[in-house]
Amino acid sequence: MKKLITILLLTVIGVCSTKGQSITITVVDKVSKDPIVGVSVKVIETNKMAVTDIEGIFKIDASQSEHLEIKHISYKKIIVTVKDLNKTISLEPINFYLDEIIVKSHPLDDIAHSVVIMDKIKKGSQPRNLAELFNDVPGFSLQKRSATAMEPSFRSFKYEEMNIKYDGSAKIVHACPNRMDPITAHVIPEEVSKIEVIKGPYSVRYGQRFGATINMITRAIKPNSLGIHGEIESGYETNGDNFVARAQLQYAAEKFDLTLNGENRDFGNYTDGDGNIVPSSFKTQSYSIKLGLNPITNQRFQIDFRQKYGSDIMHAGLPMDSPKDNSTLVGLDYKIVDISSSIKSVLLKSYYSDVDHLMSNKLRPNFSMAYGRTPVTSNTMGGKFEIGFTPSSSWTIYTGFDADVIKRDGRKYVTVKRNPAGVLFDNPIEKEFSVWQDATTQDYGFFVEANNKLTSHVTANAGIRVDYNLAGIDKPDKGFEELYNGKIEDVNEINIGGNVSLKYLKNDFQVQLAYGRGTRSASMIERYIYRFAVGSDGRDYIGNPYLKPEVNNQFDLSATKYFRKFTIGGNVFYSLMQNYITSRLNSYFMRGEASGSCGGGPVMAPKQFWNVDAYQYGFEAFFKYKLTDALHFSSDISYTIAENTTFIEPLAQIAPMIAHLGVKWEKSKYWLDLRTRIVGKQDRFSKTYDESETPGVTVIDFRAGFRPIKGLTIGGAALNLSDEAYYNHLNFAYKNSEKNKGRILEIGRNFSVYMKYKF
Repeated sequence: MKKLITILLLTVIGVCSTKGQSITITVVDKVSKDPIVGVSVKVIETNKMAVTDIEGIFKIDASQSEHLEIKHISYKKIIVTVKDLNKTISLEPINFYLDEIIVKSHPLDDIAHSVVIMDKIKKGSQPRNLAELFNDVPGFSLQKRSATAMEPSFRSFKYEEMNIKYDGSAKIVHACPNRMDPITAHVIPEEVSKIEVIKGPYSVRYGQRFGATINMITRAIKPNSLGIHGEIESGYETNGDNFVARAQLQYAAEKFDLTLNGENRDFGNYTDGDGNIVPSSFKTQSYSIKLGLNPITNQRFQIDFRQKYGSDIMHAGLPMDSPKDNSTLVGLDYKIVDISSSIKSVLLKSYYSDVDHLMSNKLRPNFSMAYGRTPVTSNTMGGKFEIGFTPSSSWTIYTGFDADVIKRDGRKYVTVKRNPAGVLFDNPIEKEFSVWQDATTQDYGFFVEANNKLTSHVTANAGIRVDYNLAGIDKPDKGFEELYNGKIEDVNEINIGGNVSLKYLKNDFQVQLAYGRGTRSASMIERYIYRFAVGSDGRDYIGNPYLKPEVNNQFDLSATKYFRKFTIGGNVFYSLMQNYITSRLNSYFMRGEASGSCGGGPVMAPKQFWNVDAYQYGFEAFFKYKLTDALHFSSDISYTIAENTTFIEPLAQIAPMIAHLGVKWEKSKYWLDLRTRIVGKQDRFSKTYDESETPGVTVIDFRAGFRPIKGLTIGGAALNLSDEAYYNHLNFAYKNSEKNKGRILEIGRNFSVYMKYKF
């Protein structure tokens, strides 16, 4: 009996000795020696997890023989044995870039922000437009007019209500009033490596903002070794006979790096779930050149030049198509970091972009009645200057100014061939309409934003921004002037906004309360469009030069909890919006005048842009569960309710409840991925905006891939497996569309394959 007790005691002692001990380690940046927040730490043998706090410290139980995997999105991953650990671990930055819009706001540090890493090859399919990358991001939906005219929508925010940029500063502003050429249509989708989202007006550093700020990073990942590197990608889809090819070549030296990108896209008309062919074909060819210079270790210059050529673009949800859609973007950036103990960084960004766009109804049925063509241009320039200060170890302050100047011009020409009865005119009637009236808008902003570590677990952030906005037209249309007492005055506005937030992080639990006051002056369409069908209802729209600036008072409460096997989190939000800009019928503006549309149909009363009061509230939530090292389950759900209190009805263009469920099995050589997108019925809709109820739908996609040899990855997908016939609530309709009340149905069953070789 004594021997048995002795054996049991020795066994317990042995188990206790191997169970592990609590270790406390600080993780810092190898270059700056600053603590790194949000570093993920995992004990490989037991899957125990920990996350560094605001001081870069983590605590975890592990034995001396076990291994820790230590990783962070911005640093090189390391694996170390516990017995080899020191009290401090230094992580090496992946690179020094100019592109990041959020300098310290990793999701673990600031959860009113989020970061989405793009891994296109694992999607197994080829996006038609960059906007499709947002389809699986919680809280987002798509505004769709055609296969290329797609834009992301977040909560109730859309179009210029969101601040969308490339690489932290650059913008490409559409020339087409119908938004055939949105900002997401001008950059190679495969170039985007990361999307950063600020969910509301919670930072003043990135330009005038009303709702979310989105930064799409197109950087070329700098290789770990010097010399020549490259990528070759190609993909094919069965539904539409679609083909994509892209190549990237990169040369990296100690002091500079050069990256060349080129792509070709050739997409045909797709078939929806009911077997109908949807006009959606297009062709694009694009290329980009990035040159980076690093004269010293803490300094970088970067030049970015890119062009896109689009042709034969069909728009199922619009009255015209695009024979031509070309754009150019050039950016020049400079940044220097760690100048002194009190000056953290100096950043200078500048850009110029132009869009040359043509609309035509040459392929439409109404071409026999009238021939319409609209050549339009858009020129945008701007930049940003910012200095970052660190007056003490607990304070970080950013201050600077930025500017965006937009100029557009173009006219619509209509040749009327027949009278309304269909009789051919002996001499066609020529008409000409002003589109942009040679309009210009300018925004100049000054900002200050500070972050303070109040305690080891609590930080506070606050900022203030002042924008000076100017708007005017150089060539006003006579008819437009008559609607506003014979003269259109230039507009000058000063908008003041700001934000404040508190963040708490301890014991793998984080919570944040944020408030922002966002402001936005009216866009060029909202002020100056004249008798152009820019909505989803086919009516002419008329701008209002004297719209008041929109104001958004928004609150977000966010929380996330990390467990060993799963993570759960979410946020609730509320926005009180003053002078929200929408449209309403104005029969007085009809005044017996003919519409500028092509087709000779009956004249309808136009809509005028107008200020209203509104509010929105809702939530986003997610749950991720790691069943094994290889098998993962993920889910999320989002819902927004928005009300137009002036018109006493729901706000227009609000997505219904959307949920995602996913199961992924991933090993080093292959992966399997099953995803389900569940969209609820939208029975809250705006009658003023001519909306109608949208039924719910469940769409199932399956993706798989493998890596047969080093450098080669092959992915494939079976999309919309059940061949659902459905449309999104935000899809545009047009009166010329005959089926499904003019709705554009989404793609039916579709099979695709995508291959990438990296060297």
